Amino acid sequence: MVSNDAMSHLNQVMGCIMCGACVSDCTVLEVDNNFLGPAALAKAYRFVADPRDGAVPERLNEYQKPGGVWDCTRCFECVQACPKGVAPMERIMVLREHVLAAGHKGTYGARHTRAFEKLVAHSGRLDELKLVPMTFGFFNIPKLIGMIPVAIRAAAKFKTPPLIHKPVQGVEKVRRLVKRVKSYQDATHDNRSNGVS
Repeated sequence: MVSNDAMSHLNQVMGCIMCGACVSDCTVLEVDNNFLGPAALAKAYRFVADPRDGAVPERLNEYQKPGGVWDCTRCFECVQACPKGVAPMERIMVLREHVLAAGHKGTYGARHTRAFEKLVAHSGRLDELKLVPMTFGFFNIPKLIGMIPVAIRAAAKFKTPPLIHKPVQGVEKVRRLVKRVKSYQDATHDNRSNGVS
């Protein structure tokens, strides 16, 4: 038996009426037919967050694959389109946290997330020159060569990142903030894993 408190955090996502508004507004689905989509991933969250579910490791293994949680671009369109306040993108972000906590850290999506966090914590801003090799791997030559056209297009529009990346003033505050957010995320994940809303 599961208490009402343990299930209360699922009430919002269970309000989905399967209208498809989030799917029709999803910018990823316009270009990637393999993406599961916001409705399916919000439904997936419902099972992962349910303390009665016994297949969470298997589910997370599936959700971290191509077409899953890492393909969401966080455009917020699904959140704005949902008439019931399910907030699919927010559910996808929580699924990402669960995927990382379950140890699935080798995908490009997971590596990109961790690199982003590390770079911002280091200097208070995103060093885009380091983000790409940290995501794909410094010795993943085929992937890095494949990014050359993107770099050329960015340079043509004067959108290349600076070669020298100086930390922002007061970067210590940023580092403390990142540490607090990480601590909060870890505590929140532990509470959800234990059935606490």
